[in-house]
Amino acid sequence: MAVKKFVLFLWFIGLSPWLMGQLNYSLLDQNPASVRWKRLQVPNQAIQIIYPEDADSLAQLTAYYLEKHVPQVGQTIPSKLHPWKIVLQNKGIYSNGFVSLNAPRAEFFTIPTQNPALVGTNEWLEMLVSHETRHMFQNELGRQGLAKVFRSLWGSNGQALYSNLIIPNWLWEGDAVETETRLNPIGRSKIPEFYLPLQAYLMEYGIPSYGKMMGKSFRQLVPNHYVFGQYLSQYIRQKQGELAIGQIWQKALQRPYPFAFSSVLKDRTGLSIDQLSHLALQELRDSIQLRQLASSDYSEQISPKVSHGYTPYEYPCWISENTFVAIKSGFSTIPVLVEVTQGQEKELTKLGPISEMNMLSASEKWVVWSEIKYDMRWGQKQGTRLVFFNLETKEKSFWDGDEKWINPSISQDGTQVLTLVQNNDGSSHLLLLDVETRQLIKKMGISPGEQVLHARLADQNRLVYVLKYQHQKSIRVMDLERFNLIHEFNLGSNNVGAPYLLGDFVYFNQPIDGIDQIVRINVKTKQQQVITHAHFGAYSAQVVANDKIIYQAYRATGDAIMQKKLSNEAWSPMVVQTKPTRILQEARPNYSSQKYSKWNIFNVYSWGPLIAAQGNQLEISLLSKNVTNTFQAGVGYQYDPNERSGTQFTRFSYQGLFPVFDASFQSSQRSTSLYIDKRAPFDSLRTDNWMQTKGDLGIRLPFNLTHSAYAEFLTISSTYSLFQVSGYDLPLRFKSEAFNGMYSSMTHAISYSKLLNRAYWDVQSPWGYQIGLHWQGTPFSQNLNSEIWSAQGKGFVPGLFKHHSISLRGAYQQQSNGNYTFASTLALPRGYTTVLYNRLYTFSADYKFPIANTDFNLGRLLYVKRLKGNIFFDASQGENIVKDGTTTTTFQSFGVDLSSQFHLMRFAQSFEIGVRCLYKSQTKQIEWYPLVIDIGF
Repeated sequence: MAVKKFVLFLWFIGLSPWLMGQLNYSLLDQNPASVRWKRLQVPNQAIQIIYPEDADSLAQLTAYYLEKHVPQVGQTIPSKLHPWKIVLQNKGIYSNGFVSLNAPRAEFFTIPTQNPALVGTNEWLEMLVSHETRHMFQNELGRQGLAKVFRSLWGSNGQALYSNLIIPNWLWEGDAVETETRLNPIGRSKIPEFYLPLQAYLMEYGIPSYGKMMGKSFRQLVPNHYVFGQYLSQYIRQKQGELAIGQIWQKALQRPYPFAFSSVLKDRTGLSIDQLSHLALQELRDSIQLRQLASSDYSEQISPKVSHGYTPYEYPCWISENTFVAIKSGFSTIPVLVEVTQGQEKELTKLGPISEMNMLSASEKWVVWSEIKYDMRWGQKQGTRLVFFNLETKEKSFWDGDEKWINPSISQDGTQVLTLVQNNDGSSHLLLLDVETRQLIKKMGISPGEQVLHARLADQNRLVYVLKYQHQKSIRVMDLERFNLIHEFNLGSNNVGAPYLLGDFVYFNQPIDGIDQIVRINVKTKQQQVITHAHFGAYSAQVVANDKIIYQAYRATGDAIMQKKLSNEAWSPMVVQTKPTRILQEARPNYSSQKYSKWNIFNVYSWGPLIAAQGNQLEISLLSKNVTNTFQAGVGYQYDPNERSGTQFTRFSYQGLFPVFDASFQSSQRSTSLYIDKRAPFDSLRTDNWMQTKGDLGIRLPFNLTHSAYAEFLTISSTYSLFQVSGYDLPLRFKSEAFNGMYSSMTHAISYSKLLNRAYWDVQSPWGYQIGLHWQGTPFSQNLNSEIWSAQGKGFVPGLFKHHSISLRGAYQQQSNGNYTFASTLALPRGYTTVLYNRLYTFSADYKFPIANTDFNLGRLLYVKRLKGNIFFDASQGENIVKDGTTTTTFQSFGVDLSSQFHLMRFAQSFEIGVRCLYKSQTKQIEWYPLVIDIGF
């Protein structure tokens, strides 16, 4: 057994650098260059907060929560924190957070979410602290025992790779959600909406295999690793005690072989992970069945039936008595606005990048929502714009502003629109605007510590919204004339959302016996009535004439739009009637801060051997990336087994200014062998070694131009290269090499792409195009002269059936007949090796299509979830200019690719491998190649 473990340990050592070889210097997301940074050291904690200077109040609050919660976060895990950095991001519109060992840090996106399923009644930053710092403690276990070896060999990247191979992704997130629940009044495991995918799946499809939960599916929506991970983490704690997760985690990292986690779990519980997950989910399914036996719902579904896959219809809005609009999305489509009349659906428009809203608003003429407006250069900066869709003309109009406008609501007569504004410093306010003139009517401030959710204009010149404050929620009704409070209904810790006010009633969703239902309150009598009895959850209610209600009800196949006549069901007093006592905030210390220089650019996080992503070079390097994402660097040594020589290199990419500056320097010993005979017989093979030093200095202008459902990017780049050759002693040379001397070249490139976003079932983008222009030459006076330029374009159109796609590519390349040859930027038809020509024309056509969604499980080793196919045709014509004229060579190939998407040994990461069969016109032979993604070998 000891020998077996040692062999498997060596297998991990061999596998690790291969996987890590996929690292590259990609474009990072930065804040604008004008941002000034500050830092704050949290007292008594090994955590430093780095933040923009306009987020000072957010940093103070984060430091307070860190000092308060970090000792509790780490109580049940056997590790202590080494120094960590947390970067606060406040320039965007996303609500998120993560911890990464790639340039070790955490990032908190400080804009609070509008999603009740995520935040509940918690404070956003406090929840982030409890969840993300748990990830820090989890990562600290990778510094102990055997796991420490991988950190010693490859730095934090090696630690991350090893830890993620051993510990399943569901435990990382499930344990963090459990911690978040333990330290906050209402963590996600206490929010019914969080569990919807798991509960609905169990009742519709039964208990999924463990392999399917890890690999997901193209056939059904399988609950993600947050949901089933939280449930399994909770189950293990309940059965094994509070310390169980940390102890199992620590022991698993001591076993460097596949299925180590399951092995440790079985030692402790007597059950494999397959058996334990099946038992836990069976208990949950039984409890759901008992609950559903006691309930019945008599609503009518009025959205189209969904027979397979996952297609939700969300946020329904009446636009007439028999017609509503909603947002449709899911496996088969990107988000679109649809109009439904008596079960018949019509697509109105595709939606651009949607800002999180959890609501939609419409009048008879307009539908309004908000979309993300990307900064064309700075990835961390996003704004929003309001989108107005005219139901009469079917046209869109846009309101662009400098602020973050979200959750717009339009009045019933279509003359006014209300929007919530989120500010970088954490404050917010409401704006009431005139639709026709776009002028400001009123501005309503929101007190510090309060959060407004789902504000909506109502009849009788009123406004309704949910107010969250000090872990409690209330529903407020305001008079728009004076912006004064008319009614307030205090719901305490009930996680209510999506209020809709009409006449004397406020409709909203609220948990009832562990399931979200539509409830209404009579604003005059202060009584409430439960209207729906949905099996899994009911949300986003709207009413017509106080007698007919529509809402979305969750299904395993996606939310369906339901309709129900309002009945005389029992009324009862409100759950919470008294106004909650506002908790006196304990005195918070004022933490001292200092300036943080943007020139803190070196942060070494990875070292050791890598196998390069291109070719078979072995590389030993140090990698560095700073925490503000402005600088990447690498220094190391690369060995080429073909030439049996090495290269010393340094690479830099500074991305903190509007243009990106790239630089590299390399010094290498080169080797070549060639026949120096001038005529046959060729028997004078000579070999020579020489030194080549090369430096590159480049500038890039990367632009994100996305403003619709099409992802749109433009990159313009220019690179100056200088290289020196010394010690070359052969009288002849290959045309791609140089004699002794100093040489230089320039490279210019432009790439542009505009592609429609892909639905989950699409094999590639159904519409769009890509354009590339490239020039490289030796424009300065020197002994070498050469020039090459190319232009290529690729177009995408739909295939014969849905989710099939056709792509067509055409390209032209021309190279001068100088005394030096640059590498070709175009590829010959598949199956041929690259040969250089003075002129090269290429064409290719691909027809890609899904074959089957399989969900095929082969024990613990293999889970295949999809088979795909591709039929292709390639053609090229190469022309060389010689003394007697022009020689022409043509190439054609056509064939078929068959590939599968699968998961190995329960890893969450998917792979794609297949086989390529092609016929080559030159050799008139059929050839077979292994296929990795679209690359044949």
